[in-house]
Amino acid sequence: MKALILVDMEGASGITTDRLSWTRVHTEDWERFGRDRVTADVAAAARGALAGGAEAVTVMDMHDTGDSIRPEKLPAGARLVGLGDTLIPFGGIDSQHKILLMVGFHAKAAASLSDPGTAILPHTVHDPIADIRYNGRSLGEIGLFAGSFGALASRDSAGLAWGLLTGDKAACDEARDLSATVEVAAVKERLTDGSEPLLDEAVSATLIAERAEAAVRKAAEKTPLAFQGPIRLEVAFRCPEMTGFELPPYVDRVDDRTVGLWAPDGFMALFLFYYLQPHYMPVVKRLREGSR
Repeated sequence: MKALILVDMEGASGITTDRLSWTRVHTEDWERFGRDRVTADVAAAARGALAGGAEAVTVMDMHDTGDSIRPEKLPAGARLVGLGDTLIPFGGIDSQHKILLMVGFHAKAAASLSDPGTAILPHTVHDPIADIRYNGRSLGEIGLFAGSFGALASRDSAGLAWGLLTGDKAACDEARDLSATVEVAAVKERLTDGSEPLLDEAVSATLIAERAEAAVRKAAEKTPLAFQGPIRLEVAFRCPEMTGFELPPYVDRVDDRTVGLWAPDGFMALFLFYYLQPHYMPVVKRLREGSR
């Protein structure tokens, strides 16, 4: 059995709101601080997965340019692959992969960009998006990615069960709302007073490794996250101006801030969402430049 570790960065241990610069790829803070933090979390998860019985671990970095992880810091038995090494999205993951471990994830977008509530660096893909819904259910990146692999599992009897989610407490709560069987490791938390206490680095690493080991050992008890198709995917933007792009043939306009499309399952829903990005991002870029 192989384990797949899917990685984001804003949910990594040690990264807080005032350390957002650590997640900005190819900057000094990212190089000096951010890469080490997310790599430590991934290495801990990989060690746990291997201790739990995984014969190998595949690591895929989904944050921005996909090059935040230091491969030389990963344990023997863990292999880092680039997005270009697989079919998009994730079609190159073979049937030997049985369990999905998600490391460093964040909660979905808050109602207001200026008020994150009790989540650390919440967003859904990027700031222009207010919400993404599958059949009316609001989802963040946690649900989108886990649901994509859940759909793959339904196509392949080998499948990938959802075993682990690490991030801040809000992200872990979001994961448990989607799955009763997923293991979670909350390495930080945003309190109502705005403070963001962190676990010690060594404590975070131990917690992540323990939960990853438990997930793999109990893989038979874990279930994939699969949304019943067909899926009505709706993307709500922050303001009406962001929908001022020519709609592809498979997309319709729901209201002045929302566009929608149909997909057979979670795999294709995520695929079609990413196919939509080149259509709306030029509009977002123009709006940003015009506001400067």
